Parts: sequence; C-alpha cells; structure tokens
Amino acid sequence: MQTHHNFHIPVLGIGYSVDTPVKVAQFGITSVISLVDDELAEELRAHYLKERGETYEPIDKSYDNPRAARFTAYLNLVNTMVPRFDRVR
Repeated sequence: MQTHHNFHIPVLGIGYSVDTPVKVAQFGITSVISLVDDELAEELRAHYLKERGETYEPIDKSYDNPRAARFTAYLNLVNTMVPRFDRVR
C-alpha cells in the first residue's frame, strides 16, 4: 500500500517551467525544465546567482556554442539548488 502522493507538473511553456524544479522541489515534487529559450535560462541563472550572493559571469555570443553553454551552466546551477530526495517507487 502506498503512503505517499504522486504529483506531475507538465511542461507549461517557455517561461513557466524553466525554473519550476527550483520552486517545487522543497515540497518533494518533481518537475521538468523547458529547454527552449537559452537567453531566459541565462537571465534566471544571473538572478539566482546574485540572489545567492555568488559571482555571475555572463555567457555571451563569443562562446563556442553559447546556447549549449547557457543551458549547461543553468542546469548545473539548478542541480546545486534542488535538494535530493529518495525516490519511492
């Protein structure tokens, strides 16, 4: 018999689910990230780094494949911000 609830948050669009895991993970809810707008992900990375008091270094067009670099940097940041939970299946 299961004693927990399962929640599913669908991809809602560009701006709605790019940082959903950061907002809902504290409640033990898993989510997905919309990887559509790399510039939005970069803006959020800047916001969260500044909020945490960490240094923000922009990833501009001079980078080799800046889109990939922005998403990689953003996903790495989210990975440090979202707490780990043991998954019950």
